[in-house]
Amino acid sequence: MTNTSEPQAPAARTVPPSAHEAPRERTRGMPELVRRGLIAAGIATGVNLTILGIATAAGASMVVVQGGTEIAVGIMPVLVATFAPLALATIAAWLLAERWPRSTRILAWTGLVAAAASTILPLSGALDAGTGIALAVMHLVAGASWFAALVSHRRR
Repeated sequence: MTNTSEPQAPAARTVPPSAHEAPRERTRGMPELVRRGLIAAGIATGVNLTILGIATAAGASMVVVQGGTEIAVGIMPVLVATFAPLALATIAAWLLAERWPRSTRILAWTGLVAAAASTILPLSGALDAGTGIALAVMHLVAGASWFAALVSHRRR
């Protein structure tokens, strides 16, 4: 038996957007570019930690000289130096892409070139060749992951 005295919800009305409003796609959650960039940062961090482990196991000292000071490269420096810059760059790229959508292509190439150019620092500052090569490869991994995140976002 049904109770007919209960009020029923009014039927939903669809209101068309007014002519002066540009249609905007509403998305739930994290913007796609940010999601891809953070995933790429996480993957690059994992790969770089793996490279650190392999280099250390192979006998690389993982010590560099900067400004006359010897700096040991361990888990935390790799974590911070990989994830933080990529995550911050992702936020910056998203903000720029909101205003200038075509900027992602320029940013992708700029990041890749910067990563390749920055390999000179570990190659010239490492105490041994194994350390220099491992750190240079880490720079390339970060640049490649950045490039992949922005290019894959652009193609969608």
